[in-house]
Amino acid sequence: MTTETKQAPANSQATAAAAAQTAAAAAQTAAAAAQEAAADVAKVAAASAAAGTAPAAATTGPKHPFWSGTLPHFVNILTIVLSFGLIAFISFDTFRGVDYLENPLYMKYQFYVCMLFLIEYLYRFIISDHKLRYFVLTLPFLFIAIPYLNIIEQYNIQVDHEILRYICFIPIVRGMVALVVVVNYVSENLASTVFVSYLIVLVPFIYMSGLIFYVAEKAVNPEIKNFWNALWWAGMNASTVGCYINPSTPIGKVLSLILSLVGLIMFPLFTVYFGQMVTAYNNKLKHKPAQQG
Repeated sequence: MTTETKQAPANSQATAAAAAQTAAAAAQTAAAAAQEAAADVAKVAAASAAAGTAPAAATTGPKHPFWSGTLPHFVNILTIVLSFGLIAFISFDTFRGVDYLENPLYMKYQFYVCMLFLIEYLYRFIISDHKLRYFVLTLPFLFIAIPYLNIIEQYNIQVDHEILRYICFIPIVRGMVALVVVVNYVSENLASTVFVSYLIVLVPFIYMSGLIFYVAEKAVNPEIKNFWNALWWAGMNASTVGCYINPSTPIGKVLSLILSLVGLIMFPLFTVYFGQMVTAYNNKLKHKPAQQG
């Protein structure tokens, strides 16, 4: 019994040692395989870099740089130009005292602009790798690209004329989004991107708010004698200072609230942006003597 008892631990130790050796050999084999795989990947990456292309696994969407890079940026710039064209049409007719909804040229222009927005949306949907996710996340873009005015006119849908005046501003929102995209593309600093994006959206938004306020209030508010009174009102409300002009219509009251909220968001962005600029300047002054030394 004693001999068998002694042999059992010995056999167990031998088995454990053999298992350990096997595991060590397997680990060495796995490490060697991993090193070979890493070397292969490095060779592929180096070859791709030398050829000026990325590895195939890292690419998504169209492989040609025109379809994946140049065309979307061109479409964004075109969207901005067309959206400002809509604002110019509405402004010109409003300043002349003409109803822009009765201008057939404006209606045609607005239709073609919306059709371009729909084509762009369809193109981005087709090249998207996750179509369902893209459709859900960008559904608002689809809604603001629909030519509502032309549909209402085509099918003789009865809609209040005042509501139609405000529906025409919906496609312009797409241009504001394109402005933000372009700024995000050309800017490398996050704080600058947020600040500039907000600023370039704020200025057209104040202008459009003044235009909407002028259209809504000029017939019922004696304090609105011309467009510049409405623009002054919009700017003062956006600065949160307030204005002596009080809105008389529901749309004017809603705009007053929105502009005040927009102004409240703007001031913290000013603080963050200029605070970062001061910090970056101080850090530059600290490192300047060290570099000279």
